[in-house]
Amino acid sequence: MVDFIGISGFLAEATKKYTGSGGAGKPTLDLDAAVELCLEQLSIVKSLVGGFELNIINEMPATEKMKWTTSVLNDLLKDDATTEGYLKEERKLSELMAMTNSDERIWAIQEEVAILQKFREQLRKIKYPPGAQRTKNDRIKDLISKSLESQAIVDLAAMYNLDKIDISIIDDAFQAIVKDKGGENIKIELLRRIINDELKVRMVKNIKKGRKLKDELEKVLGKYHKNSLDSIAAIKHLLDIANEMKEDDKRTKELGLTEDELAFYDLLSTNSALLNQSGPIQDVVHSVVASVKKNLQLDWTKKENAKAAIRLAVKKELRGKVPFSELDKLLKEVIEQAEGQYAEWPLLG
Repeated sequence: MVDFIGISGFLAEATKKYTGSGGAGKPTLDLDAAVELCLEQLSIVKSLVGGFELNIINEMPATEKMKWTTSVLNDLLKDDATTEGYLKEERKLSELMAMTNSDERIWAIQEEVAILQKFREQLRKIKYPPGAQRTKNDRIKDLISKSLESQAIVDLAAMYNLDKIDISIIDDAFQAIVKDKGGENIKIELLRRIINDELKVRMVKNIKKGRKLKDELEKVLGKYHKNSLDSIAAIKHLLDIANEMKEDDKRTKELGLTEDELAFYDLLSTNSALLNQSGPIQDVVHSVVASVKKNLQLDWTKKENAKAAIRLAVKKELRGKVPFSELDKLLKEVIEQAEGQYAEWPLLG
C-alpha cells in the first residue's frame, strides 16, 4: 500500500497501475511497474553526470575520485538550467526509491543512487546555502593550508559540507587555489555564495556600498553566463569584489571607527569639500552617529515624530559645518542610511 501524500504529480501519474478489489478500498501500487520506472529513472540521472560504472568508481584512488567528483559538479553547475534539471530528475529517482526499496531488485542499485544523491546534496548546499554567517571557519582554512602543503588536489566541493563560510576565508592561500586551473564553475559558484551571503549582512550597514557591490556581482555573473566574460576574468572580478570588502574592514580599523560608522564616514567624506571642519572627518562621524543612536526608539522609521527628532539632532551636529544650501541634501542621505542601518533597532544596531 502506498500513501501518495508528498509524492510529486509526476510520480503519482507515472505509477497509476494498481490492483484492487473492484476499485474498492485504497489503491495498491503495482510494484513491478514502479521498479521498472525506478530503473529507467536511474539511467536518466546517471546520463546527466556522464554515466559511470560503480566498480570503476570504487576502485579509484582517493585523488582520482576527487577529480571525478569535482569534474561532475563543475559540469552540473555550468548554468541554472543544468543544475535545476539534475535536481528535478534526481528527486524523481529518490522518491521512486522510497516507494520501491522493499524490492530485492532495488537493493542492487542502492549504492549507485547514493552517489547520485550525494551530488544532489552538494549542489543544494552550493546553490541554496543556509543564511549568511559571520563566524570564521578555521576548518576550511586548515583544509586549504594542508592541501597546499601536500600539493594535493584541493577538493573545493568538500567545503560545501561545512555550513559556515564567510569572507574571512578569502586569504592569499584561498585565492591561489581559486586562480588555479580547473573546476571554474564550482569556484565561481563558491565565490558567488560567499560574496552574496556577505552582502546580505553588509547591506544594512552601508546601503550605497552594498548596492554598488551587488550591482557589480550581478554584472559579472551576467556576463559570465552569457559567455561574454571568460572564467578567469570572472574569477578575478569576483575576487576584486571580495577584496574590496576586506579592505573596508581594514579601513574601519585604521580610521578608528566602529563597523556601523564606516558608511557615514564614506557619505561625509564623499562630501568633504562641503565640510567646514578643521579636525578629522571621523570627529563629525562620531557625533553624527551618536546623535542618531541617542534618539532611536522602537519602530522609529514608522513614526514621523521620531524621524523628525533624529533629523533635528543630526541637523544640529552638521549646522555650521555644511553650507546651508547643501544641508538638507546631506541630511536626507544621512537619514536614508540611518533608516537602512537601524530600522530594526534594538534588535540590530
